[in-house]
Amino acid sequence: MASVVTDGRSLCWRGIQYGIVCAIGLFILCFGTAASAAPTVTLEQGTLTGVDMGGVAVFRGVRYAMPPVGDLRWRPPQPVARGQEQVDATSFGSDCPQGTSPWGKPSTTEDCLFLNIYVPGGTDGLSEHAGELPVMIWLHGGGFSFGNGAAYDSTPLAQGGNVIVVTINYRLGALGLFAHPALDSEDHLLANYALMDQQLAFEWVKHNIAAFGGDPANVTIFGESAGGDAVIAHLASPLAAGLFQKAIIHSGGTHYISLQDSETVGVTLAGKVGCGQGSDAEVAACLRSVPVSQLIANEATPIAAVIEGKMLPMSPAAAFAAGKFNHVPIINGTNHDEGRIVVALNYDLAEGVGPLQPGDYQSALQFFGPFLPGTGWASGDIPTITQEYPLGQYPSTDLATAQVFTDGALACPALEVDNELSRYVPVWAYEFNDVNAPVIVVPLESQKSFPYGATHFSELQFLFNMSALTIPGTPGLSPAEQELSARMIRYWTSFATFGDPNGVKPSPHWRRFNHVAGTPMQSLDTPRPRPEFDFANAHKCDFWHVLGEGA
Repeated sequence: MASVVTDGRSLCWRGIQYGIVCAIGLFILCFGTAASAAPTVTLEQGTLTGVDMGGVAVFRGVRYAMPPVGDLRWRPPQPVARGQEQVDATSFGSDCPQGTSPWGKPSTTEDCLFLNIYVPGGTDGLSEHAGELPVMIWLHGGGFSFGNGAAYDSTPLAQGGNVIVVTINYRLGALGLFAHPALDSEDHLLANYALMDQQLAFEWVKHNIAAFGGDPANVTIFGESAGGDAVIAHLASPLAAGLFQKAIIHSGGTHYISLQDSETVGVTLAGKVGCGQGSDAEVAACLRSVPVSQLIANEATPIAAVIEGKMLPMSPAAAFAAGKFNHVPIINGTNHDEGRIVVALNYDLAEGVGPLQPGDYQSALQFFGPFLPGTGWASGDIPTITQEYPLGQYPSTDLATAQVFTDGALACPALEVDNELSRYVPVWAYEFNDVNAPVIVVPLESQKSFPYGATHFSELQFLFNMSALTIPGTPGLSPAEQELSARMIRYWTSFATFGDPNGVKPSPHWRRFNHVAGTPMQSLDTPRPRPEFDFANAHKCDFWHVLGEGA
């Protein structure tokens, strides 16, 4: 299992290995004792009963909003109702509607707005922390179309860094980011329903987390891929002001679309599901009656945050350049080989497709164009890109395409974000560089035609227990990788605690990014993290900057 080691026997072995001898403690940890009392917390919505996972109290499937069903489909989420009932928080809530993917289970259940809370110290710890623990809220990835909060077992972060971690579900796909003139004529916030869900979850945490021992004034939001995009959107959203005090972006981009473009996608979907005609009220009612399965089957891209005027008054890129964003300390980073898994999933591992051939190069670049920040690259840019990334310099067309995606879609846009944000707030930049990291979620491993390296998503197993998504038989982290995992957990949780990843026992020191002085980013790799000085050259960021200037 490729995950941070958290089971009792493995922890015992590590304790013995490092000379920590405590016979009674080892006996209890390794061989067990009587079950701990179930942790309970009383809130306005009821008394929650969770589970004690050997030092971490976990509350699963906690409702933070009313079910967004019926007339509440495509409306802002409503706060959960008050109540006095007992709430079973021992099982995860339903995943939000989505199709089949490596990132989550298929679902057609709209009643899905749940969160999960991981509290260090177990049952006993709930009474020991007087609203003092830092809080981290995780936003999962999956292209805004797949995934769930349950897959990210946060016990390693909670236990290793003495922080509370909250993972959440939010509306996905056509239910999460969707615009249509009939809906947009209604008197409510538009289009960005996934972001509205997330902000309501932030509000829930601010209102309730003290009951779990958390500090509502010390909240860090963090997310990966689409979750990283969401963190960027919340940084740029005036409606998120005061809801968090720090932010961590994993493999995020300033991806967005205009309200007009989103409405065009919505009108097309409405026509496909038989809701293309009638008054605004009739079309809206029709759309809200369409079965979830039909909406999933007819989803169209792009699915991205929408610049609709209130949640996002302007694009994140424009907001950052103008300094009009929520000024909080930030960690921002990407992985060295981001695009490899993306290419593999769309070609090598796709049924009936297979590895790219040289003649497919330009069409593949055209396919990936919409994934870039803003509106992506134009068709006319393809010859310029292929000249900068000639096939002859790469072992295969797959790897050439993956490098273009890595550099143009994630690495260089992240550097642009570092440069813009560091003019106003403290920024620490990283690149995850463990090219031997286990690949935990990709099926058909034997069919790959190239090594995946430090690809998209691969850093998360160093922070979370990812066993829910791990392919059986996947090798675990090596001893050196377990050490990198411990260092990353220390960085992340020190940042959540102090606003600086070097807050406790630097491992080693991580220099703050400076756009003027050219301060390096931190390379997260074995045998130990170190400064990285050649990121911009390695990813051809000058080329991408010039290309973007001409767009």
